[in-house]
Amino acid sequence: MSNPKIIKLKPCLSDEQVNKLKGALLSEKDYRTLITYDADVYCEETGNCIAKFRKKTIPSNIASKAFESLKAVSIASHNRAVSSGGIGKDGNFSRQAVKKDGTKSNTQMKNKAASGIIGYFDRTPRTPYCRQTAFNEKQFKKFKEAYPIIKYVDTVYSDLMPEHYKLQRDEADKTSQEFVIKNTAFTTVTVNKNWQTAVHKDNGDFENGFGNLVALRKGKYVGGYFVVPKWGIAFDVQNCDLLLVDVHQWHGNTPIQKIDADAVRVSLVMYYRKNMISCGTSEEEVSMAKRRVLGDKLNN
Repeated sequence: MSNPKIIKLKPCLSDEQVNKLKGALLSEKDYRTLITYDADVYCEETGNCIAKFRKKTIPSNIASKAFESLKAVSIASHNRAVSSGGIGKDGNFSRQAVKKDGTKSNTQMKNKAASGIIGYFDRTPRTPYCRQTAFNEKQFKKFKEAYPIIKYVDTVYSDLMPEHYKLQRDEADKTSQEFVIKNTAFTTVTVNKNWQTAVHKDNGDFENGFGNLVALRKGKYVGGYFVVPKWGIAFDVQNCDLLLVDVHQWHGNTPIQKIDADAVRVSLVMYYRKNMISCGTSEEEVSMAKRRVLGDKLNN
């Protein structure tokens, strides 16, 4: 890797101002600096790292294999609240679904997002046991084909952000290894396809870790820049680039404008789900689910 440019920035928005962007769709007016080169970016006031960006670091054969294996993972989902943007004039991020008979359902609906997950997932009220994702269960061969890019990101994360990585890896190593992506600090990968995410903060992941983004591309398009509006910066993530970034800051993407009709942007976000530390073995999880009585609280 080449020597990165060191960039120190003062916030261009106050916390109050950036908080108001929650759920908003960003555009080119929401950043001042577009980074297209190796860079380490820090907050000038706190010294905290905002992001580390590396161009052309992922081997092309690994990126190509991952694209082919994961391009069909993302499906229309109603489960992404803030990151899918507001619904209706009131700006709410979810609403009650309506049944065919016109009565309201208990299900909360959000805007559609082309998003899916691979790897492993913790307990939820609907599925009260730790488990492998449907993708792993049904298409494990494709998951294995995508493993090299997950492992590569894990290695670069360890090299560039060693303190954050150690905390996250220690947590992963204490977790039932049936629910950890082998020999990494990750349990789960979110896969998005041609989706402009609204301004949000990642939640449900390990708070003391550091986030990442890979964008696998096919065909020509412009935009899709990753923006951290508080500091007015954006990153143009191309094939084989890797962005390590503080995903607990407000962030989102600019619109993806296709030049080729069949252009595709598949983005990968790899993380450790914080409640996975409570997972037992797969056998214990299934047994617990069978014994669970409706209404019991989850043991996360």
